[in-house]
Amino acid sequence: MKALIQRKTAGLLALMMALSLLLPIVSYAAGFRDVVGNNGRVTGTVYIPKSVYDTIPGAKDVVVHVYSEDGKFLGTVDGVYRGVYDGVYNGDVVDVVYYDFDVPSAQWDTHGSLKFKYFYPGATEPGAETGPVSRNYVPFVPPVFGGGGGGPSQSDGAVKANPDGSVDANALKKALESGSATVEISGEVAKLPASALTQGGVVTIVSELGSYELPLDELNLEALAEELGVSIDGLTIVVTIAELQGADKAAAEKAIESAGGEAVSAIVEFKLEAVAGGQSVEINNFSQFVKRTLNLTGEGDNLVAVRITGNTVNPVPSKADDEAVAIFSNSNSVYAVIDVATKSFSDLANHWAVKDITTLANKLIVNGTGAGKFEPKRDVTRAEFAALIVRALGLQASEAADFSDVPASAWYADAVAAAAEYGIVKGDGTGKFRPTDKITRQELAAMVVRAQALAGVEVDLSSTEVAALLAGFKDAGQIGSWARAELAAAIESGIVNGTSANTVSPTATATRAEAAVMIIRLLNNADFI
Repeated sequence: MKALIQRKTAGLLALMMALSLLLPIVSYAAGFRDVVGNNGRVTGTVYIPKSVYDTIPGAKDVVVHVYSEDGKFLGTVDGVYRGVYDGVYNGDVVDVVYYDFDVPSAQWDTHGSLKFKYFYPGATEPGAETGPVSRNYVPFVPPVFGGGGGGPSQSDGAVKANPDGSVDANALKKALESGSATVEISGEVAKLPASALTQGGVVTIVSELGSYELPLDELNLEALAEELGVSIDGLTIVVTIAELQGADKAAAEKAIESAGGEAVSAIVEFKLEAVAGGQSVEINNFSQFVKRTLNLTGEGDNLVAVRITGNTVNPVPSKADDEAVAIFSNSNSVYAVIDVATKSFSDLANHWAVKDITTLANKLIVNGTGAGKFEPKRDVTRAEFAALIVRALGLQASEAADFSDVPASAWYADAVAAAAEYGIVKGDGTGKFRPTDKITRQELAAMVVRAQALAGVEVDLSSTEVAALLAGFKDAGQIGSWARAELAAAIESGIVNGTSANTVSPTATATRAEAAVMIIRLLNNADFI
C-alpha cells in the first residue's frame, strides 16, 4: 500500500513538472489578431495551439477577458469556435485553433479603448494579451488585386462582418456614403440589413474564395419586404459565397472532367436572398452583368470561367490576372475556373482571323466542324450565330422561344429562346425566326449591337450621325430601313468594317470567320475578355 502511494505521488510530481515545463511554451503560443473597432463595436480573433485544444479540458469554451485602458477588469466575452489552421501561423506557431469574439457597441460604451487578455484554464497569468484598441479604429481594407479585373477594387468604405455574417447597419450605411462599400466575411454568408441599403450604391462581399459585387439598384427592397410581409427595417439581404461539398462537389468535378477541364479554383455557389422571419425569396436574375471573382488555387495555360448546371458546363465572360479571375454573369449559379487543353485548327494556317478564332475556341465559345478543321469561309445560319452570341455572353433562357419555326427538339432551341428573351433576336415579323437561313451582314451587325447594349455598352446615334456614318458607302441604299441605325452603331463601335473602302455589303452573307471576329470585338468593347 505504501509503495502504491509512493508511485502515485511520484507520478503526480512528474505530471506537475511536465506541466510547468509546458506552460512557458503555451504562454508564448497563444495570441490575438485582427482586433479592430468600428463605430464602438470591437471584433477580433484569439488563437491557441491545437495541442492545448486537444489536451486541456475546457479549451473549447474560450473566454476572453476585457479591461479598460487603465487596466480595470470589465468582464468577459465568449470566443466562438471558428476553425483549425493547419500550418505555420504568423511565422511562429504551428497548427492553431482560432475563435472570433465580439464586443457590441453598447457594451462598456463609456470606455473609448479596450484591452483583452486570454488565460489558459487554471492559469493566473495571461497566455496572450492585446490593446488598448480604439473602438473607432478603421476596419479591414480589402486587398487590391492586379490589373485586368481579377479582384475587387478598393472602395472608400470597408466593414468587417461578425462571425455569423451579420453586418452593423450604421457602419454599412456610413461606408455607402461614398457610393460603394466592401464587406469582409470570415464564413460563407454576409447578412446585410436592408435599412442600410436604401441609398443605393455597390456592396462588394469579400471572402477567402473570392468576391461578389452587388449593385443595389438590382434590389427592389420595398417589393421584397412587401412579399415577405415586413417593413424594410425587418428585411435582411443575405449573400452566400459557398464552396460545394460532398456529392454536389463530386458531380460538378465530373461535369468539368467531361468537358475536358480541370478546376483551378474552388467550385463555388453564389446566392442572393431576401430573408425575414424564417421566410426567404431567392434573387437569381439581374438586368445587368454582375461581377464576381474566384481566387485561383491552381495554375493553367488556358483558363475558362464556367457555369455548372447539373452535368452541363457552359462558359461565361471572364478576365484573369495572376491571383483571381473576374466573372461577369447576369444570373446566380455555381461557378468555377477551369483549365482546358489549347485548341488549334489545321485549316487556319496564315488565316487573317486565326488569332480571334483560336481565342474563342480556347474559351469554349466556338467549335470546329470536325477532323481538326474550322471551315472559316463557310456561311453562318441565323440559329448558329444566335447560339454563338448566347455562349459568348453565358446567357440562359427561362422559357421557350415563341417562334413557330423553332421546335423544342431543335439543337438551337434553347439558344434562340435566350437570344429572344434578351432582345438580341426579334424574328421576321410573321412569328418566324428563320433559323436555317444564312445570316446577312446587316442581321449579324444588328444582333451584335443589341448584345453589346445588353452588356452595358450602348451607342446612341442621332439620325444625322447615322446618315453621316453610312454616307461613305455607295451601297448604303441596300441597307434595310430597320437595320440602318444598328449597322451605323456597329460601324461606330468598331464591330463592323466595310468590305472595301466604299462598300459595306449589308445583304451579303457572313462567314464563320467574320462571325468570330465580331464576337471578339463585342467582348473587347464590353471588357469581358
